[in-house]
Amino acid sequence: MRRLAVIDLGSNTLLVTVGRRRDDGTVEILLDEAEVTRLGQGLVDGGPLHPEAKSRALATLSRFKKSAEAYGAEQILAAGTAAFRRASDGAVFAQQIESELGIPVRILSGDEEAHYSFASAWYDFGVGRASLGMIDIGGGSTEFVFSREGPRRSLPLGTVKLTEAFVTGHPIANATWHRVQAEIQKILEENLRDIAQGPEAWAAVAATPASLAALLLRLPRYDPEKIHGFRLRLRDLEPLVEQLRSQSMTELLAMPGMHPQRADLLPLGGAILLEAMRFLQLEEILVSDHGLRYGLLYEEMAT
Repeated sequence: MRRLAVIDLGSNTLLVTVGRRRDDGTVEILLDEAEVTRLGQGLVDGGPLHPEAKSRALATLSRFKKSAEAYGAEQILAAGTAAFRRASDGAVFAQQIESELGIPVRILSGDEEAHYSFASAWYDFGVGRASLGMIDIGGGSTEFVFSREGPRRSLPLGTVKLTEAFVTGHPIANATWHRVQAEIQKILEENLRDIAQGPEAWAAVAATPASLAALLLRLPRYDPEKIHGFRLRLRDLEPLVEQLRSQSMTELLAMPGMHPQRADLLPLGGAILLEAMRFLQLEEILVSDHGLRYGLLYEEMAT
């Protein structure tokens, strides 16, 4: 039975998943870990990656490689996302990772990133549905997929990118918050206004919706089984996002279910999801704890 490791090199979080293909063709997950490294720290389009961010990423990747090998992974695949696309030295850093750690890095286009994230959502939630849409909110970009054969869009909306551009402290001032909302709405309108009809159901993928679900569930510790498949309702999200933006950092960190390394990013991550749901006129959305790495793993295991 083949064992494969897939690493998602996100702009905020690095994630590794090791899976084994069973004889019946299904995939058993053996390892699933995440580490916040802020690879996109201080990154501007066309500028270099921050040296400290690269060092953190290399250290985490080294640990991930050891963990994957301990679980018998015969191959390790790594996918670079928005930070690699935006940085002037993204391709050079990918080569450095392969040279130093022996892990080949494939830098995905925005369309490819959307494809693999959607593949994960479809595998988990698409069975029995006529159509499914997906929103993947990352540190440097947000991907939208309007069903299997529908349009795919990668938007320059990311939790790290927006937070660094607008937020200077917590709580977030009213004037700043209004500018954030206007910026998100503008980007959504410019990129999605030409899409006439949406799918019957939607999934929200990755750390932002999962973290919001953890807060609504008031989980004392992160529990993927309770979060994956959680129905996040607009009427619950609206007061939560207002609470996030109006609290101090001390208050944010004290919230039950808050991940300490995501506290500063979650107000704007919540704003992105909230404005997207309003724009798409969604009353609820399914939360996925999985994402790009699962989609890549499933597709590789199927070959």
